[in-house]
Amino acid sequence: MTAARFGQKFDNFNIIQTIYKTVDGHDIRADILASESLDTTRKTPVIARFHGGGLSRGDSIYADWFPKWVLELAEAHNAVIVSPNYRLLPEATGVQILEDVDDFWTWLHSEALTKILSPHQIDLDLDRVLAAGDSAGGILSIYLTLSYPDQLRAGTAAYPQLSWDPPALFPSSVCPENAEVPSSFIDEYLTSLPPGYVESSDLEVRRATLQFAISCHRRGPEFYTRGSEGSPHREKLFALQRLDHPDTKLPRGGLAIIHGTDDDDVLADVSDRFVSKAKVTLQGKQGVDNLVLCLRPGGHGFDVDTSFKEKWLVDAMRAALDTWLE
Repeated sequence: MTAARFGQKFDNFNIIQTIYKTVDGHDIRADILASESLDTTRKTPVIARFHGGGLSRGDSIYADWFPKWVLELAEAHNAVIVSPNYRLLPEATGVQILEDVDDFWTWLHSEALTKILSPHQIDLDLDRVLAAGDSAGGILSIYLTLSYPDQLRAGTAAYPQLSWDPPALFPSSVCPENAEVPSSFIDEYLTSLPPGYVESSDLEVRRATLQFAISCHRRGPEFYTRGSEGSPHREKLFALQRLDHPDTKLPRGGLAIIHGTDDDDVLADVSDRFVSKAKVTLQGKQGVDNLVLCLRPGGHGFDVDTSFKEKWLVDAMRAALDTWLE
């Protein structure tokens, strides 16, 4: 379908909406963004992009949070963006969200997706996949990067919300004066839900108050880790801990992280902490020489309207993109 209904930002793209997973009767959507100028006579590289929103709100095609530079990158290199939704906190758990990411990755390589794209004459080059994600989506992009280092070419992440990695690292205050929502708001909301309720999309931004309350009262880690005891995903919930695993490595193209130094939602220190540790624990391993942290003036979401032609962004992404496109 044309992208007009989703916002002017997507005017140059056709958007194919489909379901990649169903949980308890709830369909979870993925959006496939293909430039109107896409050359379908050759295979197209892939950008697997995850949206932000504190893991508790947002949508794969929410225009206000969709970085302009990611769209420009796809247009410039004849690539297709595949942007999935996933189950949201606090109804879901972190383990369930990571399961969704894994299932999305399997679906991306499936015959089912091939059949969906066939009428559009789109042939994905699954040997050239780049991970991307912003804020909470940055957590998921890094999760994908560390989970499939030999299948991905490279990873990127913008201000990834690694603040929940123990020890938690939060801003001194996230609650504007006189604007606090009581913690009980979250509990009352959960009590009101039917058993097994699933939410995976917030295109109309209906969950802003809920997400604010979770952030304000630091309850994100509680919901993220809930029920993870005994799960094989538990050790994968936190990127910092994964760096200690002897099998952890990066894709050949490494991982490029960008973060605003004035970010008061997710401190730039969390990205610096991750990169500093990775350079030590992954020393001598694949991809670590292409591990980049680019700190720039700006707050949370500072890159949303940034053009990919900006030299600082080109320089930060150079190794990742060169490997992605080779």
